[in-house]
Amino acid sequence: MSEPADAILKWEPRYSVHVAEIDREHQGWFALINGVYKAALGGVGKEILRTAVAETTQYCFSHFSHEEELMDEIDYPEREEHILEHEHLAREARAFADKLENGECATVLEYLVFLSDWAKHHIPTTDRKLGDFIQARQLTGRICDSAPGDASNSPWP
Repeated sequence: MSEPADAILKWEPRYSVHVAEIDREHQGWFALINGVYKAALGGVGKEILRTAVAETTQYCFSHFSHEEELMDEIDYPEREEHILEHEHLAREARAFADKLENGECATVLEYLVFLSDWAKHHIPTTDRKLGDFIQARQLTGRICDSAPGDASNSPWP
């Protein structure tokens, strides 16, 4: 019998958007997702998992705020479409949290699969377009003053 993978989502060059700050944030999110994955496989208690899921989700929302502030700052023409994708993930994250809280059938692993599948699609397509736009505008040296967790005017919970 083979051992389970040590990560559900591994950083690969195809996930780079070629903007260092955004890549670092994505790598941090991958690490959080993988930490929750390892905890879930390790059989930690439900409260610890709830806390870890909440931290992972909050980091994601902070990253969304950071990207959205950046899109405002650079007058990104595909901002609205990009935000719709963020809002889709936010709705799913809230639905998952509700199911977990109410003891319904959602599992942490289901949530992690959803997050990793979403990231595998969103980052190399939608976020890559943002990275390309930033590079074309030669803004790679000036991203945003805040980092995930510092977004004081965030619309995300």
